[in-house]
Amino acid sequence: MADRMSPVQANFPIPEDFVILAKRVLPDAINVMLRHVWQGYDRLREGDSFDVSKNDAHLEDKITMALYARIQDVIDPYFPFAVVHQWPEIEQQKDRGRSPQCDLAFRLRVGNVRSHFSIEAKVIRTDGAVSEYIREIKDNFLSGRYSTFSSEAAMLGYLISGTTETAFDAIAKAFKCVLTECAHFPDRDHRCSCHSRDLGNKSGIAAQFRCHHLLMHFG
Repeated sequence: MADRMSPVQANFPIPEDFVILAKRVLPDAINVMLRHVWQGYDRLREGDSFDVSKNDAHLEDKITMALYARIQDVIDPYFPFAVVHQWPEIEQQKDRGRSPQCDLAFRLRVGNVRSHFSIEAKVIRTDGAVSEYIREIKDNFLSGRYSTFSSEAAMLGYLISGTTETAFDAIAKAFKCVLTECAHFPDRDHRCSCHSRDLGNKSGIAAQFRCHHLLMHFG
């Protein structure tokens, strides 16, 4: 973390695990959030068209921005959590320069703004090309750089070609982990993996971490 606390850090104490907080507000909170993500994807695919055949260096950002808008469309205005785009991850930012940002996040509409559920996205061009997807999890989630005060987070894989089954196999093999089906999403390309974070002397970070893997086909 930075040597000096930011105004946000100074005014808000280290929060409890976001998952615990969220479930206190709504017992099924994490599943409802991720259900909104899937519903946003459904609406995006039904009503919008993406030409993914061209080599667009900004494809990931464009899909994420459109997905964010569609998630907003399906969220009930009285839902106690808000979805945000490019939410700053301030806990381990350097003293200079902009803080890193996760692609999407859910935050509680009231309370401590330092605690949130992070969602990161990566384009997967072919179902075997998962190295960047894996690196994102290792460098950001398992290091505590993202999702600092949450024991769960999600990765979105925008699959351009191939099958989700092959992509899941490649992720499990590259990560040397087991991907389990999520009982709440039996008809979705949704898997979960559990990890131990190597945190060193960092405090306040959830040591046990669960990653949701949502593969979204755009081929």
